[in-house]
Amino acid sequence: MDKSRFPRDKVCGDAIGGKALGVLSELGLVDGLRKMGFARSSGIVFSSPGGAEVEIPLSDAGEMARGFVCKRQEFDSLLFSLAKKECETREETEVVDLAFENGRAVGVKAKGKKGGECEIRAKVVVGADGANSVVARKAGLFRLGQKHSCSAVRAYYDGVGGLRGNVEVHFLPECMPGYFWIFPLSKTEANVGVGMLVSDIVKGRVNLEMVLGACMENPRFRGRFGSARMKGKIGGWTLPLASARRRCAGEGLVLIGDAASLVDPFSGEGVGNGMKSGKIAADVLGAALMGKGRVEKEDCLRYEKALWKEIGADVGTSYAMQRLGKTGWLLDLVIGKAKKSAWVQKELGSMIASREAKRKATDPLFYLKMLLA
Repeated sequence: MDKSRFPRDKVCGDAIGGKALGVLSELGLVDGLRKMGFARSSGIVFSSPGGAEVEIPLSDAGEMARGFVCKRQEFDSLLFSLAKKECETREETEVVDLAFENGRAVGVKAKGKKGGECEIRAKVVVGADGANSVVARKAGLFRLGQKHSCSAVRAYYDGVGGLRGNVEVHFLPECMPGYFWIFPLSKTEANVGVGMLVSDIVKGRVNLEMVLGACMENPRFRGRFGSARMKGKIGGWTLPLASARRRCAGEGLVLIGDAASLVDPFSGEGVGNGMKSGKIAADVLGAALMGKGRVEKEDCLRYEKALWKEIGADVGTSYAMQRLGKTGWLLDLVIGKAKKSAWVQKELGSMIASREAKRKATDPLFYLKMLLA
């Protein structure tokens, strides 16, 4: 059930990374993304507050490390078209409440576009309804602290200069302690945005739209946007970060994706963990339904346990990297060293591609080796 009608837009950075590609591959959709002509990233460009810039190629990091950049309006419609082949779907139907019996969720209450409320029963409710999840709120599982949520704005620009097929992440003085991104959708069009922790926004009384404009006017980027024209308008959204480790299961229900607060704390990517949570929920709940024809509370809790077993260590590393990423001199050091050292570039590439290698980012010995590189 979805309150909108597809195709519909979802404000996002539009990057589909390696974590999501693993699930998409199982669904047989990676070739579909290629055939639809979505931009494939060949690497990542990082720049530091001091102006050092390095390109980390992903060609040696494996096929699944090279993600796509595709507008969510098109990507979500592709997923939804697949879902329509597997189950009954209802569009323009907004969930407004949960239906409970003896403390257990047994379905949802919803209303259509023309009004009128209905109740739909289910063996289990899967809340995939985003950062402001109704399912999470009605189940008493909603929690969104300022230190564990991010706000971002983005706009589409055509005529952007200097696009090279890389996604770009820039830690500029204008947006620290957040970052400015340029994600190419074609040779001239890009998703351009900026994000920052809500706690830092409140503390600094930050206007993100003004910050985005300041980043584009930075002397290093002004020329690239000199002939660019905005398509549509600036959109903003909230990213509930997985560092909060919110409860995501209850009697008769589970939460997945942004509804479960699963956005990566460092990169701000939500699609990857969202896809993973959907896959794990399908496996656990599907096994329960196939085995005994019903889903019990322990099955829902089994999903929660399996989810955090899969993503927990990676989230912990990303949270540590988020805190390190607030330190301008450290970013200058790492990116400056990477610009000069092929070894550091290779290490950063492996950290992007591998969860195990990513843990080096929190190891003091890694920085010592980097200093000596």
